[in-house]
Amino acid sequence: MTYRSIFVHVDDSSRSDLRLDAAMRLARRYPADVLGTYLVSRHELSASEIALLPPDFVRARDASVMQAVRDAEARFRSAMKTGGIGTSHWLVPAGDPAEAAVTRARYSDLAIVGQPEPGAPEAALAAAIAHAVVNESGRPVIFVPHIGLARTLGERVMIAWKDSRESARAVADALPILKDAKEVLAVAVAPGPEETVQEYVSDKAVMDFLRRHGVAAAVKRMNVDDVGAGEFLLSRAADFGADLIVMGGYSRPRLSRLVWGGVTDTMLKSMTVPVLMSH
Repeated sequence: MTYRSIFVHVDDSSRSDLRLDAAMRLARRYPADVLGTYLVSRHELSASEIALLPPDFVRARDASVMQAVRDAEARFRSAMKTGGIGTSHWLVPAGDPAEAAVTRARYSDLAIVGQPEPGAPEAALAAAIAHAVVNESGRPVIFVPHIGLARTLGERVMIAWKDSRESARAVADALPILKDAKEVLAVAVAPGPEETVQEYVSDKAVMDFLRRHGVAAAVKRMNVDDVGAGEFLLSRAADFGADLIVMGGYSRPRLSRLVWGGVTDTMLKSMTVPVLMSH
């Protein structure tokens, strides 16, 4: 298993350059094609609106939109050229941006999107894309933090382990990175001090699974209550010097489309290193 195609979300913000950097690094390592997709929130004028607006305003608006697309494409192509990426593709899809992101990600091996940043102009769209791609694409997603990237990516990886379908899926999806990593630490949090038989069996099973793929990683189980689990994992990642966290992504499907589970929500709000998530 490896990554042969990487979808990356491109928009007009400077944070796009961070995502392009991550895509370039990973595409060069495996190697992979990079599928750059321009996704922004933009109101399409209806025929009736166009008829009511001054022609000069409509022309100026269209010119501004086209210039933004050209600028984004130029940044994308420059990053790919700088990174020595052999094959890259550029797409400006029509329709709902979140749906377009899901479609593009679904037919890629890996998706790269930005950490939703509260207060940013595109915050609502970034959150919609993040939630949609994780929950609907069926592909692993790397979230790039808005504070920037470290010098390395995927050399020291921390797995936030839990005996669940989502967590097992994330570990399997991250295998190409885990196999290349210099060090892997798996951390499990538990609300009680006593390890149950099921927890012991699952910890041993994931260690054996990783070992069969050439990844040496022991599971360290820590006693932390559910409320503080997310903060604890971020603290442990910092202590370990992780440059990537691997974890299952959890949502609350019967509430809002954009409501995450507790640990996932904490990670997305407070992440300081990229997080690979699978659902």
